[in-house]
Amino acid sequence: MKITNFRTHLMGIAHPGKIAPSRNWIFVEVETDEGITGIGEATTEYHEQAVVTMINDHFSPLLIGQDPTRVNFAWQQMQRFFWWRGGIVASSAASGIEQALWDITGKAYGQPVYKLLGGAVRDQVRVYARTDLGLDTHAEEAAAAVEEGFDGFKFGPGNYVQPYDDEKQVDAALCTAHEIRRAAGPDCHLMIDCGGIFSKQAAHRLIDGLREIRMLFVEEPVNMDTPQGLIEMRQAFPDVRIAAGERLMTRWQFREWLEQGAVDVIQADISHCGGIGELLRIAGNAEVYNVQIAPHNPYGPVALAANIQAAACMQNFLILEHCRHRPWFDEVQVYGPTVANGVIQLTDRPGLGIELDWDYVKRHPYQALKLRTFTDQHGGLPLI
Repeated sequence: MKITNFRTHLMGIAHPGKIAPSRNWIFVEVETDEGITGIGEATTEYHEQAVVTMINDHFSPLLIGQDPTRVNFAWQQMQRFFWWRGGIVASSAASGIEQALWDITGKAYGQPVYKLLGGAVRDQVRVYARTDLGLDTHAEEAAAAVEEGFDGFKFGPGNYVQPYDDEKQVDAALCTAHEIRRAAGPDCHLMIDCGGIFSKQAAHRLIDGLREIRMLFVEEPVNMDTPQGLIEMRQAFPDVRIAAGERLMTRWQFREWLEQGAVDVIQADISHCGGIGELLRIAGNAEVYNVQIAPHNPYGPVALAANIQAAACMQNFLILEHCRHRPWFDEVQVYGPTVANGVIQLTDRPGLGIELDWDYVKRHPYQALKLRTFTDQHGGLPLI
């Protein structure tokens, strides 16, 4: 079997309300001479057109004519044959292609990918919800998630203060956290994504204030350019799990963060870090340090399907992010993973276990995303 063609598809997801973000899902199709087609997802937040070009104009000519079931060999070529490594564009492109190659391999052998990876260490994959429905308040979003059966919920640091002032933002975050705890009840595991926007001083006050709310983890409380700030947060708050990792790619970038003890929870992203195999290699390295994995996954249904295959085989898996971008998420699938009561049951469908309606994808074209911007009271850019 040989790879014969690549197709990339950009699908724009509209903004359903005041809170939920929009996305452009990037789907990758890999076709073969035996009629088996695989799909993967290389969705990024921004840089979408660059990722598409990387797939079509650089990786496609490299891999056409090769055996798609030699997944690791193809990945090593995408990683090593190009002089510049580690960027979000190339790594996301390679991640989507790698998922599609695993999909082909599973279909060729008539097995779900997780069985080809050594078999599952769990029967179901736990997922958490987010503020994705476009409801009026964070509290309403949390209550809706619990009503649907989710026992994990993640939120941001409240409505952004403009001009930016991180001490005022701490007040907003703590107010939001208390509202969500009341709405979600005492048994729901809560997580906050700070997006790296707080100074060390503000982050100290935030994390200290979150102790009484009881968080499953606090994500990116400080600047993410180096691991040093997270190391200091972990040392100051040994009773609070610190999470990060969505902006890192491949095991080489994660190495320093693990060796220096920067995190309790790694949030590697299957659409950025290198794909299914690389996510498992990162998880294996993290297991040595007793660090758990909660994959970053605010993307589409193919990324969810790929994450399920990896999480099924991951001993140190904690919980998986899931975006309920309705109705697009459900309607684009011919079939795929089903979330019920906050978990996804493993199935025996071959490959990734998902197929898409390409006509539906075409009816939802690309739309440019609005940038996340911050300025202080003097018009300067804060260190975030």
